[in-house]
Amino acid sequence: MAETSSVPRHAEVAALVREAAAGTTKPIYLLVGEPFETSAAAHALLDALVPAARRSFNLETYDGRTTPISTVIDSLRMPGFFTGTKVVWLRETTLLLSSEKRPEMTKSLLAAWHDGREREAAEKLVTLVALAGWSQEQFAAVRWSALGKTRLREVFGDELDADQLTRLDAVQAMCLARELGVTAYRDDSGALIEFIDGHMPPHAVLLLTATTVDARKRLFKRLKEIGACVPLAAARERSGALTRESIDALVRHTVHEFGKRLAPEAHELIVRRAGTEPAALTSELEKLCLYVGDRPGISEDDVRLVFRDMAGSWIFDFTGALATRQLARALPLLRGLLAQGEPPLRLLAMIVREVRMLLVARECLDGPLHGQWRADAPFNVFQTRLLPQLDAETTDAFGKSHPFVLYRRFQDAARMDTRGLRRALVQLSDLDLRFKSSRGDPALLLEVFVIDWCRNACRHRMAAA
Repeated sequence: MAETSSVPRHAEVAALVREAAAGTTKPIYLLVGEPFETSAAAHALLDALVPAARRSFNLETYDGRTTPISTVIDSLRMPGFFTGTKVVWLRETTLLLSSEKRPEMTKSLLAAWHDGREREAAEKLVTLVALAGWSQEQFAAVRWSALGKTRLREVFGDELDADQLTRLDAVQAMCLARELGVTAYRDDSGALIEFIDGHMPPHAVLLLTATTVDARKRLFKRLKEIGACVPLAAARERSGALTRESIDALVRHTVHEFGKRLAPEAHELIVRRAGTEPAALTSELEKLCLYVGDRPGISEDDVRLVFRDMAGSWIFDFTGALATRQLARALPLLRGLLAQGEPPLRLLAMIVREVRMLLVARECLDGPLHGQWRADAPFNVFQTRLLPQLDAETTDAFGKSHPFVLYRRFQDAARMDTRGLRRALVQLSDLDLRFKSSRGDPALLLEVFVIDWCRNACRHRMAAA
């Protein structure tokens, strides 16, 4: 794997590294983001602050989830064995956390577990439990899937579904197997502020890394006044997806570090498959670069063979083709999904959800929006005039879909009839029973449904003409 610490990806970190190398240092550095980002940036700073030959004696690293702040302060007071700067690195500090950040941490925990970063997920879980004030005995005895909603919110800050709770049970089991303990959480930020303001020796540098922080805390404001606070989290859309700029920056940086070139088509395919987690995206890019070996270029075929689809783009391409009843696109996509190991039951559930959403949209067009929809209606008219007319129960039925996604769904529903959509749901219900009773090949049954669904649309359009 390529070494990335010597070439920071973020411009602000690169500027701080140049200043440190020239002898201008800050007393405190705070790097905020996922561990794979903060670790790379921290090592880049360490390269400039503490020469490798002195690092064994002039660098001390502590786990911020378990180390008392008194230990960190004592270490900062003590000069290094060699002359020059001594760095104390407090990893994943909890000093800047607050209860409002629990949902964000929970989401990050579940994403880490899903992407195979099991140790990271486990550490986040014990941090959340410690923040909630639980003892080790309480943690060892709990079963998340059996806990009430109020108790769950105390730890995770939000409600969780059955699948998420099952994953948390698995993370907890790993914590106990690896003896990752829960320590008593105390907010000792006041003690650190007092030390920084009155006793911080000139030889010492405090390096803090954290996944998330509460910018309202007094400690954060003080660190920002006297040190450098760098947010490393990748920019996201309102939907939570990574922005195109974030993906492009990660791709360019990783590919450059491996000395590779990406074909434009390969780059676009990576963007489509990028998903929502920068750590997982970086891991897939590194795997791709290692796969091509000594070849300088990476082709679209290389991406298709090696790069995991983390965005579910095949599924959404498939449901999109299904909604528009394009048999020539939908059938190959279905076969591709089955070939890459997608469970037929999951595909069936996606189809059912799509047909249900189309039916809800069709019923809106026949009901509250009757006579107001036009095939050529622009998106801004739909968003500002039509969408606000739907009641809360109807909008809840669409889930958290972006307004533009709903706009496209209404466009598709306008070309369908209510009777046909209801008939399709009955057929899908029958397929579900046949899947679970092992009557017939699930892949073949799905193909038959897709062909029938698309051909019925053709017959309907011909009859209307």
